[in-house]
Amino acid sequence: MKKTVPLILGFTGWMVCMCSCSTTKFVGDDEYLLDRVSIRVDSSRVSPGDLKPYLRQQPNFKIFGILKWPLYVYNWSGRNEKSRLNRELRRLGEPPVIVNDTLTRQSLTELKRYLVNKGYLHAEVSASVDTVSRKKATVRYHVVPNEPYRIQQYRIRIDHPRIDSMVRLEAPRPSWLSSLFHSAEEFTPLVQAGDLLDRDLLNRERQRVTTLLRRRGYYAFHQDAIRFTADTLTGNRVHLEMTLKPLSAEDSLAERMYRPYYIHRVRIMTGYDPLNPEKNVPKDSILKQQIRLYSGENGQTLRPDVLLHKCCILPGTLYSERNVEQTYNALMTLRTLRYVNIRHEEFEENDTLKLNCTILTTPEKTQGVGVEVEGTNSSGDFGFASGLNYQHRNLFRGSELFSAKIRGAYEALSQTRGSGRGNYWEYSGEASVLFPSFLFPFLDPDFRQKLRATTELKLSYDRQQRPEYQREILSGGWSYIWQNRISTLERHTLKLLDVNYIHLPYIDPSFKDSLPGLTTLYNYNDLFIFGSGYTYSFNNYDPLKRDRNTYSFRVSVEMAGNLLYGLSGLFGADRDAYGRYKLFGLHYSQFVKGDIDFARSITIDERNSLAVHLGGGIGYPYGNAKELPFERRYFAGGANSNRGWSVRSLGPGSMPVTDRTTFVNQVGDIRLDASIEYRSKLFWKFELAAYVDGGNIWTIRTYDYQPNGNFDLTRFYREIAVSCGLGLRLDFDYFLIRFDTGMKTYNPQEKGRRKWALLYPGERSQYAWHFAVGYPF
Repeated sequence: MKKTVPLILGFTGWMVCMCSCSTTKFVGDDEYLLDRVSIRVDSSRVSPGDLKPYLRQQPNFKIFGILKWPLYVYNWSGRNEKSRLNRELRRLGEPPVIVNDTLTRQSLTELKRYLVNKGYLHAEVSASVDTVSRKKATVRYHVVPNEPYRIQQYRIRIDHPRIDSMVRLEAPRPSWLSSLFHSAEEFTPLVQAGDLLDRDLLNRERQRVTTLLRRRGYYAFHQDAIRFTADTLTGNRVHLEMTLKPLSAEDSLAERMYRPYYIHRVRIMTGYDPLNPEKNVPKDSILKQQIRLYSGENGQTLRPDVLLHKCCILPGTLYSERNVEQTYNALMTLRTLRYVNIRHEEFEENDTLKLNCTILTTPEKTQGVGVEVEGTNSSGDFGFASGLNYQHRNLFRGSELFSAKIRGAYEALSQTRGSGRGNYWEYSGEASVLFPSFLFPFLDPDFRQKLRATTELKLSYDRQQRPEYQREILSGGWSYIWQNRISTLERHTLKLLDVNYIHLPYIDPSFKDSLPGLTTLYNYNDLFIFGSGYTYSFNNYDPLKRDRNTYSFRVSVEMAGNLLYGLSGLFGADRDAYGRYKLFGLHYSQFVKGDIDFARSITIDERNSLAVHLGGGIGYPYGNAKELPFERRYFAGGANSNRGWSVRSLGPGSMPVTDRTTFVNQVGDIRLDASIEYRSKLFWKFELAAYVDGGNIWTIRTYDYQPNGNFDLTRFYREIAVSCGLGLRLDFDYFLIRFDTGMKTYNPQEKGRRKWALLYPGERSQYAWHFAVGYPF
């Protein structure tokens, strides 16, 4: 504790100096720093948070809503504008926001416009400026929404019978099972009686009707043709009517908007070069399934049936914007294509509007080689890794992606049993083929076309060499990955076959003697895992719309050994002395495992956000196994877990940590995770985070070598470990580097008062440092 007193005093003194810095250093004599903005609304129907984005002036940014760090950095600069240091400080910081009467009036206009658009036509907005403090001011906005206008009656009046029937069409909600394969389409009108006269709602209804018609042949239809007429003569009750722009003899475009288009001819051109139009002269063509395919100067690089399978635009059918979207998305899944463009040429023949469709595809480089170099840090043990990978994007002329990768890694181990220090080496190789379709017999062709599916075959070999043992893992798998072609937010992964053979050519005798008998039997002998699994994930994150709230959800189930166990019993296979069946003389594992994770990011403003994560998992060994394989067990602590602990150093339960505790002991069958993280942008690419993590792991059974490690309803809530910390991140938009420092707050593995680790901040063991790529959740 004595060691931390100077640190705490120094940090406190630094914070006092920071907060005491003048925030009005660059505020003129007749100017006021905008210190605070408040919005008071005399109605519970309107949220001040919804109004804040429409203010033209906001106070200087505060880190975590407390400290005006960018303003302090700016004020560190001197008045000499020629000084390079001053210019850099001003670039990294943020200049003071000066109260501007013109911008305040503009804010009142924007607030009034927003309220009117939301149906509050008689809203009253006012502002006052409080300049009591020296050179600082508070702007207070007062909003009185008054009674809003509501839609009493909604009527659709369209003079075109076919269009009228489509707009009024209502579709039943799809079942949960069908929604796994098809996107839900809402046909029900969004506007209903009783709704506010909300202009945003009317615009969404315009978009719904436009999408509906363009998916049913109306190629030239535009949302500007939809008109809403509101009769506001009946007090605050409105009679709303939707109509279409009337036809005019002088306006030929309007006449085409209300007529359906048919696909006349479809052409697919391969080898298209958008940068060299003179080279885009077709060399050859073939006609197949009424679609003509033209080859470029390099010939047909893709088999015709591959392109035809991805094309949903067919001659003789009604134009559908959905078919165009599906075709584009399907073609873009072909790794051998870099660019896809779909063009339409319209014409009229025999009083029928028709379209010629041309699909232009630009090929990607067929082969590529890459080198990877990375640094690693596991529990403070530093190391490095490098790899070489090769890709062939058109292996069998069907856009099959062949990938091969070799990787080597080294890590200097600070502690190994019996030798103090040691080295960890890993060598691995992997080969896989990704087919751009659902490879499964007897599937309906229409079903295949509705899915954005791939089939993956993978084979890998991994050799791990530690002072205690050597491990070799040979793995193979057959998986299906699919998404709906319209909505790519959902993703399904079915591991039809997941086979792992684990072989230990060497194990240190002293290390083996130190292991519990059950662990040696089920984890440090040759092992065979034969299973399958399914994973569903949803993520609405969009890198182009980073200012909106996002959330993700993931659930997975894995089962292993059931088929082998059933066959062993069916054919009367012999059991060994421990009651286990074997396959080719090898023990195979049998278990079921499930995981669920949910994460949500809430945008507070353009520079602050709050992220929350909840997760859990459980694995249960049975039948041919009494313990989960080590590779399938959970661990706690690390950069993506409870960050107050190093990786694999927490749990299970309240099991005490002694000198004999190793990574072998600190594993479990049940996990609970919870995290909350406040993220605040500093300057340039830097971001600061403050977080609290909670969770632990437990065993599903009671094991002698893991005392108090089992899950018990009477005590598990007292075994949830808690940590807190700060993190610094470098956000480069498409990837992020982070440095997190975690401090134990509550440690269930200690006893008595020492459980509250926050009371002992001077002990180095209470901290953990993490370096990682990407957000923890």
